[in-house]
Amino acid sequence: MHTAIVQHVPAPALALAALLALVGCGKPPANGPVAADSGAAPPAAASTAPKADDVKIAKENWPNGKLKFQYEMRRNPDGKWARNGIARAYYDHGVLQREGLYRNNVRVGEWKYYKADGTLDYTEDRGEGKAE
Repeated sequence: MHTAIVQHVPAPALALAALLALVGCGKPPANGPVAADSGAAPPAAASTAPKADDVKIAKENWPNGKLKFQYEMRRNPDGKWARNGIARAYYDHGVLQREGLYRNNVRVGEWKYYKADGTLDYTEDRGEGKAE
């Protein structure tokens, strides 16, 4: 025959212990929720950032040192680098001249063109791409 030792804990103490377990004393865990240690490594977080060699930013400056243009380059399906992504060109005094998107070295979608004072001049819809 086995005997069990039963210790009496007052009901208010049990309620307080349960409440503290639920709210964690009002402090968030320092490193997120605490989980039982299963011995397995935690799952790696999914990264949405491109690899270092997935995107390159091409830039050229005016002779006065101000940015002339900047565009994103990504690899084409054939593996060659091409303008793919956001592109911006600037006047020699630093004001944005035009901006839009490239896909495989072709302008696509909406392009915005600005006057030298920075006000919008006009927009152009290049659709899926027009020959330059």
